[in-house]
Amino acid sequence: MVHTVKKRCPKAAGLSAGFLCVLFLLHGFIVHADAPTPDSVGITEPQIDIVTNRHTPAAFPIEIRDIIPQEDAGIVNFARVPDQTAVAVLVRAVHGIDLDAPSAVRFMIDDGYHLPYPRDLAHDAVRIIELDRAPDSQATEVWITYDRFLEPFMPTAYPLDAIIQVTVAIRDNRNNILQPAPFEFKIESQAQKAVSGQNVPATAEIFQNELSPGAGIGAGIVVVDGKLAGAKLYYNSLEPITPEFGDPDEMPLIGATGMQAAGLPVNLLPHTVFDQPVRLFIPLAGDVDINTVGLAYYDGIQWLPAADTDGSVLHGGQGWMVPGSRINHIQSIPPMIEVQVYHFSAAQAVVFARFGDPIEEDKPPSHRSGANVRISCFITTASADASFDFAGFMGLMVLVSVWLRVQICKAMRLNLRY
Repeated sequence: MVHTVKKRCPKAAGLSAGFLCVLFLLHGFIVHADAPTPDSVGITEPQIDIVTNRHTPAAFPIEIRDIIPQEDAGIVNFARVPDQTAVAVLVRAVHGIDLDAPSAVRFMIDDGYHLPYPRDLAHDAVRIIELDRAPDSQATEVWITYDRFLEPFMPTAYPLDAIIQVTVAIRDNRNNILQPAPFEFKIESQAQKAVSGQNVPATAEIFQNELSPGAGIGAGIVVVDGKLAGAKLYYNSLEPITPEFGDPDEMPLIGATGMQAAGLPVNLLPHTVFDQPVRLFIPLAGDVDINTVGLAYYDGIQWLPAADTDGSVLHGGQGWMVPGSRINHIQSIPPMIEVQVYHFSAAQAVVFARFGDPIEEDKPPSHRSGANVRISCFITTASADASFDFAGFMGLMVLVSVWLRVQICKAMRLNLRY
């Protein structure tokens, strides 16, 4: 009996060793499949990930980090998308994009009325707003904006109630290609448009000699009446469309965990990216300490934390607020927070759950939440980092092998006993 068991246990050991070899080969196959060499080509499926305030460095050579309007805006929610809204993508490219090459970025727009039409960097209705200081031939972070209101030979507004489908294709300087990344949104209805014109704050023009110093700033407006009195905009007078204030009652209440309103929302129009950042002055409620107040940004679907009490940009403010631009105007009546912003929707002063600290948010249940997105669908030469190294894998497999051998031997002893 004992001799038989000893003779069969080595067979069990051989079985477990074979199992180990199979797992070893499988591990090698998976690692090499997930990490292509510089000469190999792999195609990833489209994916849209929520970008949190603790996001990891870019894992792809080309990413769409944010979009205007947000995906499915007006389709899966009641968000109002103005008929002159811009279509914009915030692109981050590790190896840079040549902005002098018209075909480096290409939109395809389908408004349901015209045949789908392309627009590239050479078209008059496409504008480029760089967020970095790289040369035009090596731009690494840039807003690419298509403005329907700049079209010379078609209606400058989208049809009301129309579903607009947009795809964006991008090529970087190493010929990595982000395959056409699709998204869609629905334009406001006639009723929504009519209501939006009501309760617009009364404003007055700010004259040149009243403007605070600022390069390229040549125009401004201030709210002169109502609860938002004192709110101001300073902007470049050469902007293709003039910034203005919209109806604050159009904005939903802040419902995010960890944020409490410290003033009224400031509704900002048009929904586009400006050639030069607009200086925005946001009034606070009179009984709030300005040093405990941060900012929230409404992306068209939901409120997101945009800046903390020190003015540091949080995840909801990336691509919206110019880093380091916050100025506290304590002596003004009411007290106001000044920031520079690249594009418009709405903003509001808020108090976070813990004064002075960025809030820790729960992740939304799906990519349709409206948070900043990262869209990736490209042919790439980049390699991926392995999250579980070879040594750790081999250690685990040895333990599995030993456990398997012991279990087989125990089972055989039990069979022989009976």
